[in-house]
Amino acid sequence: MSKQDTPGKKFLSNFLNLPYGKKTFGTGINIPEFGLSEMFDTNVPQSSDSNKTELGDPYNRDQYNRDLRNMMITGGALREYEAGREAKRNLASAEKYFQMASTGQESAARRRLMEDQFSPTKISQQKLRAQQGEAVLMNAIANQGNTAANISTAGLSPRGRAGGR
Repeated sequence: MSKQDTPGKKFLSNFLNLPYGKKTFGTGINIPEFGLSEMFDTNVPQSSDSNKTELGDPYNRDQYNRDLRNMMITGGALREYEAGREAKRNLASAEKYFQMASTGQESAARRRLMEDQFSPTKISQQKLRAQQGEAVLMNAIANQGNTAANISTAGLSPRGRAGGR
């Protein structure tokens, strides 16, 4: 028996010749390879340095800087647009709040005015003020009449020691 005929070598050579994903060790369950069988297999083409030159420089600083600049410009423009939209939303909500607040203040002022107009206490205060005003007016008229009478009789009565009332 030669070394080539050993069952282990035969199994290994059959296993390595199977296509990727078909290596099951006879269990029917695919065994993960992690690329090890391809490393030992001579049928798989190995990568060469010529592929690396076709892909170009893996770290192209100029392209990276252009992409970074464009990304920053785009991000800044988006932030400016979002900030403008947010400012418009804030302004609209402030206007609505101002309208609601002014409407509320106006209705509160109307309620206070109506309370003043129809409150029994306020009505009695207004009547009292009116009566006091009438009384002051009547007193002024009476005083004016007394003053006029005094002026008219002042010229008729004697003056000095003999006169008087």
